[in-house]
Amino acid sequence: MSDYSGRYFSARDRLLMDSFNAELMGDIIQTIVSLYKIAPDETKTNIYGETDQSNGKFYFSGIEISAIIDRGDITTDDEDFGPDRVQSTVFKFREKMLKNVNFYPQVGDLVLFNERYHEIDNVVQEQFDGGQSDKSRSIICNTHYSRFSKINLIDRQN
Repeated sequence: MSDYSGRYFSARDRLLMDSFNAELMGDIIQTIVSLYKIAPDETKTNIYGETDQSNGKFYFSGIEISAIIDRGDITTDDEDFGPDRVQSTVFKFREKMLKNVNFYPQVGDLVLFNERYHEIDNVVQEQFDGGQSDKSRSIICNTHYSRFSKINLIDRQN
């Protein structure tokens, strides 16, 4: 099915949509976020895959990329040990732009936006042109607000 171009989404149509989306994301919306990939070799986990509270997770230095952001309301939960801020945010990226910078977001990676870190809970890649899976358009990341005290950044190795 990969060599089937589709009736309404030819290669020329995709180029046109890609150029519109690139201009919209880069020149009009211009919302820049930083993406941080988790560093698996530096992050120490127990037999259940959980990190130690004192060490936390380690991340490589971030890359900047534009995104469309759908922010939820910030709520405060103060039932346990003092107030805790909760916010769910959805970050939408152009798949082609992520391929150009060689970055694929995964569960556990971080997004820095508005001086707040958001940890990725789920990655959705099901926005297809004409319903055809070989014509993927975007990557959508569902996130939650993460505490700064749990984040350790290290230099990215090229």
